[in-house]
Amino acid sequence: MYNNDLLVYFGAYATVIFLVYFPMGVVVGSLRPWAAAASIGFHVSIGLFMGLTGFALTMIACDLVFLSPELSRALQAARKLSTRRKEKTAADGTGSSAAHDSEPVAAASAD
Repeated sequence: MYNNDLLVYFGAYATVIFLVYFPMGVVVGSLRPWAAAASIGFHVSIGLFMGLTGFALTMIACDLVFLSPELSRALQAARKLSTRRKEKTAADGTGSSAAHDSEPVAAASAD
């Protein structure tokens, strides 16, 4: 199989293209299932053609995280929290919250 130059050439370029565009596929929600399916196929081929079954199974398990609805909900909650913090700091007009600035600083004891 490795003696076929065309197959090696195609495999090398397909790997580079996949690895360059995979992050975009994960970030864009509508592309996430396709990116996860491509990644699972990529790691299955690594397991079959290279014999690295332990690595391939581990990476497939990691790829399944991208299909998890709980992860999607957690990412949405984190985005909402980040947006709220940005809006709050913009409304305050400062880089820190007013509650944080009004807290007293405790002096360290010399005991």
